[in-house]
Amino acid sequence: MRRIAMFYLLAALSAHSLAADNEQVQGQGGNILRYSSTQLRIEPSAQENQSYLQVRDTRLEGATAASALQAGRKALETLGYNRIEVDADYGLIRAEKDEVLISQSRQILRGILKLKFPLPGKPDHQTTETLLTLRPGGQAGQVLLRAHIRQTIWDSNGNSRTKLCSDQAVYRQLYDKMNSALSGRQ
Repeated sequence: MRRIAMFYLLAALSAHSLAADNEQVQGQGGNILRYSSTQLRIEPSAQENQSYLQVRDTRLEGATAASALQAGRKALETLGYNRIEVDADYGLIRAEKDEVLISQSRQILRGILKLKFPLPGKPDHQTTETLLTLRPGGQAGQVLLRAHIRQTIWDSNGNSRTKLCSDQAVYRQLYDKMNSALSGRQ
């Protein structure tokens, strides 16, 4: 009995050490005896962090805090975000959107196959969380904006991987939608 307990203890400890240097295990569901899902938070590489730092901030010209908040809400709605919270007192917008990554027929087929065979998890849906912070700029009619976008990809086993988005095109698309909303072109 002691040997079995020692084996499980060593397996649990080694499972935590299997995470890469840039991964933080937030919840460990077990590797040998699977009792729950595993959640990983992936730290950005130096290059990803540099890319993010270059694109996270922008200036909105010809805007007030109220119009920038309204433009942010409209831009996020246009981009498919369905849960949007606006805090006008502190100039914050928090939004989430969920996306299915595979078709329903493929989900059903995979579920049936998993009843018979132990299949590895495959990505099946994603949650994108966006946080926008606004503050007055150095000049009249200028608002400074900082965006933070984080994506969590869930697999068919319930495991998740959360990572900071450093794709400059994603941020620029958001900024373009906000500028369009400010100028009334949306």
